Amino acid sequence: MLQQLLLLGALTRISCAKLVEYDFNLEWVNRAPDGYQRPVIGINGQWPLPIIEVNKGDRLAVRVKNSLGNESTSLHFHGMYQYGSAAYDGGVGVSQCPIYPGDEFTYYFEANPAGTFWYHSHDKGQYPDGQRGIMIVHDPEWEESLDIAGQVYFSLSDWYHTEQPFLANRYLSVENTYGDLPSPDTFLFNDTRHPPPMIFEPGKRYLFRMVSVSALACTIFHIDGHVMTVVGADGVHNHPQDTTTLLVCPGQRYDVVVQAKTNPTSSFRFIAKMATAMFTQDIPSDEDLTVIGSILYRFDGKTLDFLYDSLNSSWLPTGVYNDFYMKPLNNTPLLSPPDRTINLRTNQTYYQGIGTRIGLGAEPYTLPQVPSLFTALSTGDAAFNLSTYGPGVDPYLAKDGEIVQIYMENPQPWPHPMHLHGHEFQVAARWIGTWDHNETALPAVPAMRDTVVIPPNGYLVLRFRADNPGVWLFHCHIDLHLVGGMASIIVEAPDVLQRTQSIPGQALNVCNNAPGWSGTGNCAGGRGLVAGPECDCDAGNKCNTIFNSNTESMGALVGGWFNEIIIGNGSAGTSGVEAYGMEGNPQKVERKMEEKKVSRRKCECKKEEV
Repeated sequence: MLQQLLLLGALTRISCAKLVEYDFNLEWVNRAPDGYQRPVIGINGQWPLPIIEVNKGDRLAVRVKNSLGNESTSLHFHGMYQYGSAAYDGGVGVSQCPIYPGDEFTYYFEANPAGTFWYHSHDKGQYPDGQRGIMIVHDPEWEESLDIAGQVYFSLSDWYHTEQPFLANRYLSVENTYGDLPSPDTFLFNDTRHPPPMIFEPGKRYLFRMVSVSALACTIFHIDGHVMTVVGADGVHNHPQDTTTLLVCPGQRYDVVVQAKTNPTSSFRFIAKMATAMFTQDIPSDEDLTVIGSILYRFDGKTLDFLYDSLNSSWLPTGVYNDFYMKPLNNTPLLSPPDRTINLRTNQTYYQGIGTRIGLGAEPYTLPQVPSLFTALSTGDAAFNLSTYGPGVDPYLAKDGEIVQIYMENPQPWPHPMHLHGHEFQVAARWIGTWDHNETALPAVPAMRDTVVIPPNGYLVLRFRADNPGVWLFHCHIDLHLVGGMASIIVEAPDVLQRTQSIPGQALNVCNNAPGWSGTGNCAGGRGLVAGPECDCDAGNKCNTIFNSNTESMGALVGGWFNEIIIGNGSAGTSGVEAYGMEGNPQKVERKMEEKKVSRRKCECKKEEV
C-alpha cells in the first residue's frame, strides 16, 4: 500500500493522448476495514478499488460488468466535463438507465479537466457500500512547476456497518418524521483505520491529493507542525494559499503542497477527523470519528523514530481554510451579468402516508422512467418544454452560451455539499441569511470548483457558462439526501445537443434490459409532448412524481428491499468554523418540518424557447 501512497520522482511528460482501457467486474467481496466484516462492492475481486490514472486529454474506455446479482449499478466520473459525451456521465435517470445484473456498459470519454477526482456509483444510495475509488488526471507541465519530489493520494470517508439499502429504507420510511439521517459508525483514511506512515525526506516538497468519498460527513485534516499550500481544488488549479487545517466535504477534492522541514528533530503526526455538523442523531465517539497517522522523516538511511505527538482524538480545530477566497490560476473574471437565474431552496417536507422527502424546487426529485438526457435527445421540439421531462425531475432550461446563476437558500440548521455535473462553477457569494443582490460586493475573480458547501441558515450564489450541451444534475452529495430527492436537472442547449450528440446503441440496450425503463420519449415514455399542442399540464399525473401513489422498488436494488417504500411512478466568508456549522451539538437543534397531504396539485404549463 505504501507504494500506492507515495510515488517518488518527477512524472514523465507525455506529448500525445492515448487510449486508456479499464475492465471492471463489479462483485461483492467481504472486508473489515475497521474490524467489522461486511459485504462491500469490489472490482475484479479487489477492495479498496483500483486507482484510475491517466493524463489530461487521454481517451478512457471503462467497461463495467454488473456481477452483483441483486443490485443495478452505474459509474459516474465525478468532475469530468464529458464534453460531447453526456451519455457517459453515469447518473441513473439523468444520463443512462441502470445497468442490471448480468448486463454491461462501456463508458467512453476524454479525461478533462486535469486534477484529483473520483469515480463512484450513481445509482441511488449505492456508493457508500464501497463502490468508490480515486481517479487522477495528470497535468505533467503543472506538476513539474510545483517542484515536487513525490505525490500522495488518499481518500477520506465515513463508514457504515449497515448496508445502504436498509439505511435508505429507514430514512425514507413513514416513521422518520423529521428526516433524521443515520450517523456513520467509524471513519476511514484510505479505506483503513491504520494507515501506513508517509515517508518524508528533509527539505523536499510533496503533493497531497485528497478526496472525500464520504456519504454524509465532512473531514477535518491537519498535519502537526506543517503548513499546507493549497494549489488546486475540484480540478481547478489555484494560486497558492497557505493553511494549517482543511475541511473536505463529500465530493470535494484538494491538491496541497507540503514542504518538509529542512532540519527536523522528530517525526510528526497527522489527524483526519469527521466533522459532526451534518449528523442529526447518535454521534460516534471521538475515537471512532478520528484517524491519526504519522509522517516519518528519513535521511542518511535512518528514520527519526521520535514522534512529536500532540494530537489525540479529542483535538478540535481553531479554524479551517476558507475556500471562498481561492483564486483560480487562470484568473477567470466574474461572469456578469447573468442571463438566467435558477432559484432553489432546501425544502424538507413530511408527506402523510409516504414519509420525509427533501427537494430543491417545487417537488423532490424522483427517478423518471426515461433518462432525462434521452428525453432531450429523442423528443424534437418538445425537448424545449419543461413538462416533457416531468415535474418529478425539477427541470430547468439554459440556452447555449448563457451565463447561468444558481441562487440557493438553505433555511435548515445543517450545511449541504452541493455538486454540479458537467461544469465547475464560480462561487460568487456565500454567507448566512439571504442575499442582498449587491453585485458590487461580489469578487472580481471568484473561487471555482464543482462541489461547494451551503452554510446552515445561509445561501449560495453560483455562476457558470452554459457551454456544455447536455442534461446535468445539481444535487446534494449527502447520498441519502439524493435518495430523498435533493436534486434538480439543467437541460442545457437541447437544440445544440440534438445536432451534435445521440443516444449510444449500447445505452438503448441497457434500457431495454432494465425493467420499467425506456430509452426514448418523454417522461411518460411517449413521443413528443406528453399531451396537448403546447405542453401537458397533467404531466404530474402521468410521469414520476412524489404525488403519485404507486408502490414499487426504488434506487439501486433489484432484489426488492425497497418494496415497502411508496414513491413516485410513471459574498463574504469566514476564517473560522461557524460558516460550516461545525460547532454545537446537532442533537439539540430544534427541528421543524412542513407537513403535506399527498394530493394532485394544479399543474402550470411552463414553456421555454431556446
